[in-house]
Amino acid sequence: MSLLPDNLQRRVNETDINYKVRLCVAKLNKDIDLDWIEINQILGLSQSSDHTRKLSYGYKEVYDDNPDLFEKEIVEDSSGQLKYKETTEILGDGSHRSDRLLAMSQEESKNPEYLLSAHGYNSKEWEITSAKSSIWNQHNKKDGTLTLYSSKLTVKPLRQGFDYDKFLEDANKKVKPIHRKVITTEGKNLLEIPLYDLHFGVNTYEFYKEIQLDILEKIKSKKWDKIFFIVGQDLLHNNGFSGQTSSGTPIEQVNMESAWDDAFRFYSELINEAQDEANSVDVSYSIANHDDSMSWAFVKTLEVKFPDVTFDTSKKVRKAYVWKDVFIGYTHGHKGANRLHENFISDFGKLMALAKIVEIHTGHLHTEKAKDKFGVLVRTLSTGGQTDDWHDDNGFVGAHKRFQLFEYSPTALKSIYYI
Repeated sequence: MSLLPDNLQRRVNETDINYKVRLCVAKLNKDIDLDWIEINQILGLSQSSDHTRKLSYGYKEVYDDNPDLFEKEIVEDSSGQLKYKETTEILGDGSHRSDRLLAMSQEESKNPEYLLSAHGYNSKEWEITSAKSSIWNQHNKKDGTLTLYSSKLTVKPLRQGFDYDKFLEDANKKVKPIHRKVITTEGKNLLEIPLYDLHFGVNTYEFYKEIQLDILEKIKSKKWDKIFFIVGQDLLHNNGFSGQTSSGTPIEQVNMESAWDDAFRFYSELINEAQDEANSVDVSYSIANHDDSMSWAFVKTLEVKFPDVTFDTSKKVRKAYVWKDVFIGYTHGHKGANRLHENFISDFGKLMALAKIVEIHTGHLHTEKAKDKFGVLVRTLSTGGQTDDWHDDNGFVGAHKRFQLFEYSPTALKSIYYI
């Protein structure tokens, strides 16, 4: 009949060393009332009972720091010291689980970049889903006691592995400045091109190609005094490379390398043509909730490519553009949407009072509406882009899929072109 309680009986498929460690630690913890001679007999050890007792203190130290370690197979060297068995597993969902003994500082144990590298993973291709580091005191005659860490890491591949260096190198190739040949047109009107909520990444250059051709046709339809682009307004679907908005809200992750390339090609071709058809071209960055940093950097890149275009890259939420007797206010609409009229009067009241035409253009809702309030026309502009997951989930569906361009004479809104 066994002298051991049921919870200390040899488990099915339990290795000799796992069982020895578990039993010796139980003896030290006084969970069993046996002497060391009896422990040797149960384990079938030929060594002295005193040697077993001394080894048990090392077993206990490791066991107390790493109790979950003993759920897997462990090994010991010829002197009876525990050896760390490193493992790597590939899980069914494509994730990896790595278990290694690492020499690192406490600060390094909290650094995701360091942990990924120490386990052999590229931070541009993998991200951590869980990490745990426990102290493992290793003993040897030469060095004495070494404080190492039992490091357990679970990682998953990034949906799109991203190489920042390659991205910057490719971006730099695209921004070779294009100097405009000096021209003077007989154009007298202003063409405003406010393309709101393009969401490149969800949408592609090829998807917008027909729309771009319609815009180019309108640009080339006559000579203009000014062509004014509003760029931003959720130009890109993500504000980085991990599937988040500007505030860190998780959303559907898109390929940002392709999104940037598509958007840059789309706008470069429009701006290049606009310079040939107008006395001057102006571009303004408009901040939004999906991509504030990425779109700002995007417009700064356009500014390098087109040195003869006038750029406004300030990060104000509400902005204004004045041409002749025309005032155009613009904002994305994710902040202060219920007080647009009042907020613009507060910010730009004098400019609005002096203008004959006062328009405020906003987006965000992917649907179209207009409200005339005391001579100030507040327009929410629609988008020609596909419906992304967030707008679908929140019911912003079924709206007309189109963009609007606006033509102004010096004293009037002449036309609205639906593209």
